[in-house]
Amino acid sequence: MEFHIVLNSNPWFSAVTDYSLQLAKFVSTRQTTRVVYCAPAGSIALRKADQSALPTNPIPLFPFTLARFFAAWHALGELVRSHKPSVVWVFEGREHTLCAVHRLIHKRLWSKTRIIRVRGQASPVAPSLLNKWVYTRGVSGVAFAAEIVRQRTAFDVPEKQRRVHLYCTAKVTEPAVALESAPRQIAVSREFSLDFSHPTFTIVARYDPVKGHSETIQALSLANFQSYLRNDQWIQIVFIGESQNISASRLIELAQNTFNVTAKKITDSRWLLEAPEKRIRLLVLDERLRDIAVWMRQSSFGLIPSLGSEVICRVAVEFLQQGTPLVSSNVGALAEVLPRSCALIYESNNSQELAAALEKALVLFNQPDAFSMMRRNALEHGRRFGPEGWSGLVTWARTLEPFSESHSTT
Repeated sequence: MEFHIVLNSNPWFSAVTDYSLQLAKFVSTRQTTRVVYCAPAGSIALRKADQSALPTNPIPLFPFTLARFFAAWHALGELVRSHKPSVVWVFEGREHTLCAVHRLIHKRLWSKTRIIRVRGQASPVAPSLLNKWVYTRGVSGVAFAAEIVRQRTAFDVPEKQRRVHLYCTAKVTEPAVALESAPRQIAVSREFSLDFSHPTFTIVARYDPVKGHSETIQALSLANFQSYLRNDQWIQIVFIGESQNISASRLIELAQNTFNVTAKKITDSRWLLEAPEKRIRLLVLDERLRDIAVWMRQSSFGLIPSLGSEVICRVAVEFLQQGTPLVSSNVGALAEVLPRSCALIYESNNSQELAAALEKALVLFNQPDAFSMMRRNALEHGRRFGPEGWSGLVTWARTLEPFSESHSTT
């Protein structure tokens, strides 16, 4: 029985944290492996691991203080000594450096253990001497969450020590509603239901300037949907997220200032905006939805207008696994994840190109055969990001050399 340790010092929930949780959940389901998930006490990551019934161990990895460093140093040594892990997966620079230095000092303790750094951050890795050491000599291998992440590393990691591995889910995800089922309505309030038989584009993202909500509103004002809408159709845009670096109310004000819309607050966290002359309906939800998979499945297209980041591309994968094609910018790793057979890709930070992509998607929506093919292609491609993807990564990790005296010499 092989033992794996997953170390994630990020106290907040992020795409990288979800990557770590999905990997841990996959390892826990295998008959030949066991796992313990380690994160700071009280962190969202540790709470979500507990909710997933993963064995957990709180380690004081964040925030950094000298006292916490020594406590984490001791806890790490006890973990390796008691579990004798085959693989230790590290996701942030703190635990990466901690493990590399701990191994350097306690070589015999780590002699049969592989350290794998999973790099999923969008920021570049500078070519400092410390970075070069921890990424090449300090670990057995580096798993980059996308090719764009590897390219942002300003030095070469030896080919035999590196692998590009896109985000996957720990279990097979089936569409919330059968692919062949007709679109239906979802109740938004007691008085209003959203009818998904109209062409509907849904953004699932926190309200943050980098996510492109403002650019989407600008694109709506530029697009000429009337030339493509059928007589009874409206184009519907759904924003699902939570206010962070920009508020939902600020986006509503922007829409009101951009084109002639009527706005109605239908619940404490939901607003409906309509522009009858353009036949545009904008629904803004400032909340976390439990039935988000149903909304993603019922949508005609997922919409990802991001201006930056998008390395893990978790939302893109979730749309694909619901059989929902996408309109997406080309930022980050989105072009790596999304094939042209089920996605319309446009140049990021270009509202005119986004408007043109929305128009093209509207044309495809009104061509039943072409649109059905896009849905089938999305579902087929989405299945590639299931458990079998993790199997390849775990198998690769086992082929790497455990630490020995040779790792500390040049």
